[in-house]
Amino acid sequence: MGEIGLPYNLAQQQVTNITVTPPQQVANSWGNSFGDLTVGLAKTFVHESGWIPDLLGRVTYEIPTGPESSNQVPLGSRRSLLAFSLAATKRQDPLVFVASGGYTKAFQTDQINLGDQVNFLTGVFLASSPETSLRAVLQNNFVDAVRINDVTFRGSDTVQTILTFGVSSILGRGVLVDLQVGSGLTNSAPKYSVTLSGTYRFPVPGL
Repeated sequence: MGEIGLPYNLAQQQVTNITVTPPQQVANSWGNSFGDLTVGLAKTFVHESGWIPDLLGRVTYEIPTGPESSNQVPLGSRRSLLAFSLAATKRQDPLVFVASGGYTKAFQTDQINLGDQVNFLTGVFLASSPETSLRAVLQNNFVDAVRINDVTFRGSDTVQTILTFGVSSILGRGVLVDLQVGSGLTNSAPKYSVTLSGTYRFPVPGL
């Protein structure tokens, strides 16, 4: 199965002067733009049978097509990443348990290498209706140190733990909308995030 994604990024950046009492906000800026184009392939290697779960392999490549910043606000684009992952799912109606692990290879873009990543994820999905599902997911990302012009910045390696809650709903034939809210549990993780995405499955004649 092939997949393609193009996000639209909206980010806010606040700058606070902590050298005065009380601290004062000196800047509040917003930036927005389309992000990096992602293409990928996914394939189910094992189908669930008895105690054996479904096993799904996936490979994606993020192409650095988006701008690095907008209105001097970083957008998290301009990344060249090749990712591999393997996910296991086990159904226990109305619940589905998920566990996955993956590795992401980061390539240098504009003299910057963001560092390779290893990630692990566990979660549970609840089918609240035939069209809608709820989920809770705990994700851990282990990120290597950043390199700029082949110089490694020591101490830039991080561990990011993020707890997310989401809802997916089928709105019509081939149309799915997903809303996800995340909260960072470690200092290097984003304090909060909100992601709204949609997918459309094109009909294939004969299938």
